[in-house]
Amino acid sequence: MFDFCPHCGQTLEHEQVPGRMLVCAHCGQDIGFVGAVARTAVDEANELIRAGSAARCPSCQQLVEIRPSGDARKFVPHYAGAVRKICPGSGKLVAAETPAPATEPPRGKDLRALMTRDVHKVIFCAKNSDPRIDVLTLDYLDKSERVRIQIEALREMLGADFQMREYPPTFKKPHLAIWQSAEACVVAARHDRGGFQSIADGEIAGVVEDLRSNRSLFFS
Repeated sequence: MFDFCPHCGQTLEHEQVPGRMLVCAHCGQDIGFVGAVARTAVDEANELIRAGSAARCPSCQQLVEIRPSGDARKFVPHYAGAVRKICPGSGKLVAAETPAPATEPPRGKDLRALMTRDVHKVIFCAKNSDPRIDVLTLDYLDKSERVRIQIEALREMLGADFQMREYPPTFKKPHLAIWQSAEACVVAARHDRGGFQSIADGEIAGVVEDLRSNRSLFFS
């Protein structure tokens, strides 16, 4: 299932039917085929909550590992959102409504072992600055969260209002796309299920040169 449109960043509120192409009601672009929701990661998350070794952080709403602290339990330090910033909920006490387990939580359940980590090389360029290579490390527990977390990363880089555009046709690189706001843009490879993926190492230099020598095509 898709939470956000990878083209315009708007929240998707209309019905998603498994097996059908999903079209954004805001920008009208195809998003991708809707698949059945994968339950494996969700079931594992619920198991960790029941066991008392993890809980939802009230600050960032992520599933976070918790550890004993005297007679209480605290959230371990963790990042908020897709860009690496420490969540203000790190080190905070777990709310009383999350009951402590009667026995010690089972060992061997490390949330990090359940996380999927994607590393993407993208090109970021502010309107009046040289382009630079950014490496985004995005972690998610549930694979259905991939596009939403990518949208959050783009919002932190570009601001709340951005749109996806075709890469300038003159360069004949249809596998690339531009996510652009008024003051900056991000160039990355398209993903066939929505969102983006890393630019191949061999074409990074070419993309940087495209931006340097033809800036008006990227900020039209």
